[in-house]
Parts: sequence; C-alpha cells; structure tokens
Amino acid sequence: MGDETYLESFIEQIQTLPSEVRRNLELMKDLDKSCSALAGELKNSQDDYVTRAQKKIIMLDVAECTDGKPGVRVLGSKNDVIIPTTEELSAYIRHDETLRQIQSMQVDAVQQAEEKVAIAEQTYSIVHATVKRLDKDLDKLEAMLKTTGEFQVAGSAKPNDLAAIQVVPNSVDWILAKVISHDPDSGMYRLSDEDVESNKNFHLPESQVVVLSGTEKLSRGDIVYAVYPDTTSFYQAAVVQPVKRVSGGGSFIMVNFVDDADEQGITHDKAVMLKHVMRVPYGAVIQPM
Repeated sequence: MGDETYLESFIEQIQTLPSEVRRNLELMKDLDKSCSALAGELKNSQDDYVTRAQKKIIMLDVAECTDGKPGVRVLGSKNDVIIPTTEELSAYIRHDETLRQIQSMQVDAVQQAEEKVAIAEQTYSIVHATVKRLDKDLDKLEAMLKTTGEFQVAGSAKPNDLAAIQVVPNSVDWILAKVISHDPDSGMYRLSDEDVESNKNFHLPESQVVVLSGTEKLSRGDIVYAVYPDTTSFYQAAVVQPVKRVSGGGSFIMVNFVDDADEQGITHDKAVMLKHVMRVPYGAVIQPM
C-alpha cells in the first residue's frame, strides 16, 4: 500500500473521531452545568435544613430538673422538665419531606458525576484506540525503513558524525555541521560548524538536527537535500544518477540542484559526496524541479 493510499485509509477511519470527541465534550460540559446547578441547590437545601433545626433548638425552654441538672421543659407542660436523649432531639428537629428532597438531590448529583466519568472514559478509549493503531502502523513503517536502510536510529549519533542542522527553528536553511556530543536523555546536541572560516559551535535540540546516514538506497528521480559544491549549505536537488563508489571507500551521487540553470537555461549535473546528502527534512516545502 502506497503512502497516499495508507493516508487516505487512515483519515477515512478517523474522520468521525473529531465529531465523536466534540460530542462527548459537549455532553460533559452540559453535565458540568447541570451538576453545578444541582450542587448549588443541594447546598441551599442543606443550609436551610440546618438553619431550621438550629431555630427549633433555640426555641426549646431550658429549665432545671428536680435533681438540679439542666433540662428542657416538655412542650405543653409548665412543670415537666426532662433531659432529652439524642434520638428525641433528632426526632424533634427532623423534617422527613425536606430530608427526602435532599437525599434525592444527592442521588441525582452522584449519578450525573458518574455519567460524566463514564463519558470521559469512553472518550479516552476512542482516542487511545486510534493512537494505539497509529503506533502499531509506525512500528511497521520503522521495520520497513530499517530493511531499506532509510531509518535513522535515535540516539545513534557519535562524535565527529556529520549532521545537517537548522540553526533557527522552522527555518528553510540547513547547514553542514559535525557532532561534538549528544545527550540522549535531554535530546540536545553540541555541534561545530563545518565551514572552515567559522569557529561557531551550536547547542541544538534533536528537532533541528539530522544525522547524515541512511541514504545508500537513493534512486534516480529521488528528491534530496544536498550540500552545494564548495559551500556548507544544503539545497534541494534531484538525483540523476544512482550512488557510485570510489576507491578508498567513499561514495557520491550526481544531482541537479533546483534553480541552478546556467545562462542558456541548462542545469548541469553536479557530483556530491553521499555523506553530504539527506532526505527532504520533515516539514520542508518541495519546490518544482
């Protein structure tokens, strides 16, 4: 399956994902509003119930019992004074209808909270399944690239390895540099400029560094970025002849650089060392050749 076919297939399979996630988020938002309103109503009812109970307690007529201990006068009696039990006081302030309403609101609040959690878990499952499938597909792609020699293993950079670097993030300009060190934990590189007239060193993240390797399988017509002869700058080019090896172990390819025509409009082939070639970096805009 070609890249475009795979991409179209993948997009088709996830095209309902945004609407499903949006719908679930809107449901959660509605539940949030409903739950917040219910929580406010519940708090007001509880506060009213407590206030009513306090008022009823204050209305009790406190008096001394026959043994001198404090008690309360029995309602409707001028002489009977008792020490009420907890159960008796609870029954005195209790209002069953209000308690049923409070308990009903508590049940509704818990149900809405559980529904919101269930929707959140469903949303996570939908997104997780998509990410899991993409990870699986990327693993397959990595295995395929490794078999063709086009995969660069992260953290494999060694001192003196050549690299293409993007000094300014998201810039279209890439220059040739040499690795001084690489910290796999932080992902940061220290590199030196390969320009003989420059003494610059750079401290760059992995996103701005491409270690030069894995271009042995280039074929005629492939679009690459290559160092223009007698410079240390990379430019877009098209491979016109496959990789050729020379004595001593080196390799080179013949390319046509973009916008490199002479006064007669002829673009001449140029030889570039293979170690000065990289595939088109991610995010780069390919210009028509």
